[in-house]
Amino acid sequence: MATFYEQRMFNLPARYGISTNARNMLKAYEDFKTAQIDEATLGRLIRLSPNNRGALTATMVKCANIMKDKPEESNHCFVIISSCGEMIQIADKPPPLDGFPSFTKLPREIRERVYDFYLGNCQTAVDIIPHPKYGKCRCAAHEPPQYTSFTKKNISLAFTCKQMRGEVLSCFYSKRTFYFPCACEMGYHLSQNSALKGRIRSIKFHWCGQDADDGISELKDMKKLDHLTVVISKNTTKHLTSREAEIREYFTPRRAPTMLPEALGFDELMELRGIETVEVEHINKRKADRRTDDEVSSLAALLRLKARRARQDADEDDSLMSGNDV
Repeated sequence: MATFYEQRMFNLPARYGISTNARNMLKAYEDFKTAQIDEATLGRLIRLSPNNRGALTATMVKCANIMKDKPEESNHCFVIISSCGEMIQIADKPPPLDGFPSFTKLPREIRERVYDFYLGNCQTAVDIIPHPKYGKCRCAAHEPPQYTSFTKKNISLAFTCKQMRGEVLSCFYSKRTFYFPCACEMGYHLSQNSALKGRIRSIKFHWCGQDADDGISELKDMKKLDHLTVVISKNTTKHLTSREAEIREYFTPRRAPTMLPEALGFDELMELRGIETVEVEHINKRKADRRTDDEVSSLAALLRLKARRARQDADEDDSLMSGNDV
């Protein structure tokens, strides 16, 4: 009986009174034998935790006493003692003398700290303004002062290999807020850049544009998005929902200002779920005319009510709607 799973099948950990730390280390030793973790990882689990090392030593003493009192358990105890002894030998093995290990062999936590220094994540975070790429969009771009103070970030490290590309981009995208000048631009970037869409955690965008509904729809399946800032202005209601536009073809438009629920993209905003923090802001006065503070407050309260709900709630709502249709 040489595997940890066979030991559990015979209930040896409970019968011998093996501690939780020792059980975890025996499981890690089994993972090492099946090549799920390497020798360095196994040794690090023991060197960095005095509790794990102490648990292995105590288990060896306990199994030796059991062998003395119950000779019929000798085979089982011998296997456990041998496993614990080999793990301690691995932990005490001196490091190789061939120099610093490969960077990709370092623990993930250390690599992420290196990426933070390289990308400047340790400094005060500022909004990232993606380079405009949407040719058909007629919305106004960001204010010139923001572009003049924006410094291009060098992320050449992301192009060294496939592993580092994923790690560097995740570290870069997940710790910055991306500010889009309109929902059209946001939709274009998210639909064309799967790496950005799959890793970004914070988005700020100006709710406007003739494709605002499509752009906001891209946010619906972003599982890692946990912070959203919606910037509104008078331009938000320049384009209307299809229902409101159809109604106005047959009914005389009212003289009152167009309300936010009539703006293109409102229905898509109400479908967002699983976002932890939602904020609503006024547009910069240099770019467009502002709406009222009451509209900012009301939209923020409504979005927090809707978007903070769990994503499975939206799936249940969709299933109920489809069931009613049938």
